[in-house]
Amino acid sequence: MTILAIDTSTQWCSVALVNPQGGSGQPQSPLSSGALVRHENLGPESSQHALDWVEALLEEAQLSFRDLTAIAVGIGPGAFTGIRIGVGIGQGMAFAADLPCLPIVCLDAVALEGIRHLGLKENDQVIAATDARMSEVYWARYVVQANGLPERQDDVFLSAPKDIDVPATPFALVGNAVSAYPEEMLAMRQQAMAIDESAVPHARSIAQLGLDALEKGLQVSAAELQPIYVRDKVAQTIAERELEKSNQEKS
Repeated sequence: MTILAIDTSTQWCSVALVNPQGGSGQPQSPLSSGALVRHENLGPESSQHALDWVEALLEEAQLSFRDLTAIAVGIGPGAFTGIRIGVGIGQGMAFAADLPCLPIVCLDAVALEGIRHLGLKENDQVIAATDARMSEVYWARYVVQANGLPERQDDVFLSAPKDIDVPATPFALVGNAVSAYPEEMLAMRQQAMAIDESAVPHARSIAQLGLDALEKGLQVSAAELQPIYVRDKVAQTIAERELEKSNQEKS
């Protein structure tokens, strides 16, 4: 089994080939160590490198995309263009080789990176928050499962940093929103039991979450792989609420 993982939702371009069996394969295989990874901060145009990196990793692993089991892709929220490029690469390869796709919410990967970096344990609470620009953040709440993976407790939200719903119980705070809005998130930093502001979506976490999704039968077809744009979703939700309120006032 070999999973290709791609994330282009931030200034970090991140690509990985992961074989969960690792050394159980042929010793001379480049994937015998379990993974080939490339993850670099290349600035605003980082997503432009993703396809070249995918091809390079496949060549290094001595594989073609038809040898893959599935493709895991970070679907957002994040940079609009970057997400579209990553999803487009995943769709193109999946269509060509008739492969299943594994859509992964990027904040889930941020949470997993924070869990790994901070050494969090089962039942620990996590808030993952990333810079959404325009003085806003994307954020979501998680609980660490027995297998070490984050379980999202509700939806992904977009709000001002001060409007993040902080739990009354101890929590870890992860993601670059911490450094992007130091004053706005000062009180939250003081409440957190641990902080990892370096956590970003990483292809290794996209792959790990993808493997979990595959085991649960959550794969989708290439046509069903779609990005999520939380800012658009929130705007639509507000409009829907205003319409509902208007209808209620008329009735």
